[in-house]
Amino acid sequence: IVFISLVLHHFRFPIRLKMRINKIIFTATFIVSTLLLEHHGADCKKRPSSHPHRGKIIPYKPGRFDMTVESKDEKILSGGKPVMKQIPDENDPNGGGKAICVQDIGAPKNAVWNQILGLNAYAGKVPKVKECKNYEVTRNADGSSTIKTKMVIGVLPGYKYESYYDHTFHPNDDSCVWSLDYDKYSDFDDVAGHWHIEDHPKKTGCTRVFYACDIKLRGAVPGPVMNILTKSALKSATSWVKKESEAAPASEMPSNFAFP
Repeated sequence: IVFISLVLHHFRFPIRLKMRINKIIFTATFIVSTLLLEHHGADCKKRPSSHPHRGKIIPYKPGRFDMTVESKDEKILSGGKPVMKQIPDENDPNGGGKAICVQDIGAPKNAVWNQILGLNAYAGKVPKVKECKNYEVTRNADGSSTIKTKMVIGVLPGYKYESYYDHTFHPNDDSCVWSLDYDKYSDFDDVAGHWHIEDHPKKTGCTRVFYACDIKLRGAVPGPVMNILTKSALKSATSWVKKESEAAPASEMPSNFAFP
């Protein structure tokens, strides 16, 4: 790769050809480096037993998001497409806020919750999810449920993230919020997420879904990786729920998560 770069520097080639060769060099360098990272990760020492902190991102509260769906948003949603909205970030009032994805689904709420709460079935159905398994499910005295889940996400070659999540499903608020399970070590530095669903304001038997997920990574990562884990992930999350819910609209809420 270095030799080819020197040849390009010292000899005259058409600009278009140089650009194509430079692109090939960049791609080859990226693949080699990520494969080395992947190999290095396989040889790493044993994972720590617990997370190094107890949370850096302020967790979401169950219930409705502090936002308004405007008339221009309604037109987009009625066409089956998601809408991205911004809400204030209480942890950074002067920042750009947090991104929320809104999606209309042609299925009732029970069918939507059936997909969202069916975490054991995520692998092979949810984009980038390679492994997903609950290791603890508990019904709480207030009617909520705690769901602790191991999830492995494969983003690009060499970038695989194993993390442990602590979800709380609040049926009376039609919300599921989550953070990391800090009693276990996760590859993400921190995570905070929120699903909230409502009956569609105009269409009987349909649902409006709101989704947010904030991720804090350790150190610097390539732009494509960050994009997949943030912006792209928001849209793909609501897209797969829409697809699966509309394919099985008669699905019921899982019995262990049903309303008290």
